[in-house]
Amino acid sequence: MSEKVRMALSHSRLSDFNQCPKKFWHKYINKTPSFKEEGTSPHLVRGTNVHKQLENYVVKVNAGEQGIRPSSLPEVENAKPLADSLFKSYNTVMPEAQVAVNDQWKQSEWFGKDAYYRAIFDVICIRPTDVMIVDWKTGKYVEYTPPTGYGQLELSAAVALNIWPEAQEVHTVYAYVDHKKTIKKTYSRAEAPRLVEWFEKEHIKVNAEENFDPTANEFCRWCPATKVQCPYSRKL
Repeated sequence: MSEKVRMALSHSRLSDFNQCPKKFWHKYINKTPSFKEEGTSPHLVRGTNVHKQLENYVVKVNAGEQGIRPSSLPEVENAKPLADSLFKSYNTVMPEAQVAVNDQWKQSEWFGKDAYYRAIFDVICIRPTDVMIVDWKTGKYVEYTPPTGYGQLELSAAVALNIWPEAQEVHTVYAYVDHKKTIKKTYSRAEAPRLVEWFEKEHIKVNAEENFDPTANEFCRWCPATKVQCPYSRKL
């Protein structure tokens, strides 16, 4: 992949590549129709509704709206106490935002030609000395154990430490709204170079790939690839 067509990465894109380069090629380079995420999946629809309602809740609280009606979704109501605690603890609480950085880790436009990494922050909380990034999670609770030690929370921390240079710490949180559980990881400013170095190496690796060979893995049985597209396909 040449420098002219250098691809911006995100946590999901990087995860797909490390899971199977061929899957990455189908989804993001060839844009194979069968690999497009199905927007009508009940799980995706529910997740989207939960995220949208929580985003609206943060907007309404910021606007000083009184008597906000309860949601019909219990998982949204589960998350509101955490959202309320953030308003009490932080000077600024912002709703969902699409954040991109360039290769100097300076903030860029989401679709900017210089976009290097992209991240969606569901809630951004800012105080003079620290920032908290919250990601609402729906569905099964899963312990946070990225195989490499660097996952979505680490990418969020790397981005946040660079675009808010005054923050001495960044707290990254998975909030599992179905289970009222959270996973929190905190990173100091001194850790920013380590995080940046890792994700820069990953970016170089992905953008240098030319073959995109398939990799057999535990997720092959859910992959939409046919046997013509991949020798490891489980499709009949």
